[in-house]
Amino acid sequence: MPGTEVGSGWTLRAIINLVQERFGVSYSQRGMRKILRLLNFSSQRGRPFYNRRTPEDQARFERETREVLAEFAQSGQRMIPLAGDQTRVYLEGTVGKRWSRCGHQPQAPSASRRKYAENIYGALHLGTGAEVAPFSIDFQDADATIRWLELVGEQERRGKIVLWLDSAPHLVHEEVEEWLERQQRIRVIRFPHYTPEENPKEGTWKALKEAASVHRWHPTKESLSRAIDSFYQMAKEHTVNFLQRFGYVWQSGRIYPLLESG
Repeated sequence: MPGTEVGSGWTLRAIINLVQERFGVSYSQRGMRKILRLLNFSSQRGRPFYNRRTPEDQARFERETREVLAEFAQSGQRMIPLAGDQTRVYLEGTVGKRWSRCGHQPQAPSASRRKYAENIYGALHLGTGAEVAPFSIDFQDADATIRWLELVGEQERRGKIVLWLDSAPHLVHEEVEEWLERQQRIRVIRFPHYTPEENPKEGTWKALKEAASVHRWHPTKESLSRAIDSFYQMAKEHTVNFLQRFGYVWQSGRIYPLLESG
């Protein structure tokens, strides 16, 4: 049927009207929800699909990833697998769902003219799920990117660093590329263009924003910075299955094939 996979999708009212038209049976919205749940349907928020992505770029990313993991598994060389990314957390709070008494809808103060944001670089260890080298700065540019990469190297001192990154302009800037070419320890693999879901680090920003931004309005830059610092002081670890997807596991600094993958 139109709208079920690609398009606007079905609204509850549209389904009720269709059933009435075809079968002459009327349902309330509550009744139709029960029927849809029994049929294994759920109300789902649509997710963006970037139509500029290409199968060739996806295949390149998967090939490079498999090759580098196989290389380190065969050599036994120490390796630090990291997924890096950047985000912005705004001074003005965002609105999210909260449990509240009926009739007492939560409110978040708004100051729409104050769009200051903390720009945060960070990496996720694909073996341990730990946050690596969080770095906050006013701007995302080539200089900030190089300084963050230096921090990654300073924090992870033992072994080669394999860093998966996207192709944001400040990450592929000429100065950044030249700096990377001079490094002996850092090897970069680029995620496919327009595929944020490939990057495990993307998912960790939600936890940061939930702690520092959702339903919170910060009157000063210092207040926002303290909230971000408090999040990282919790030393939160995340569940990551990126390496397992390619048939490998990280243990004690080295890459090993999963048993089921031979």
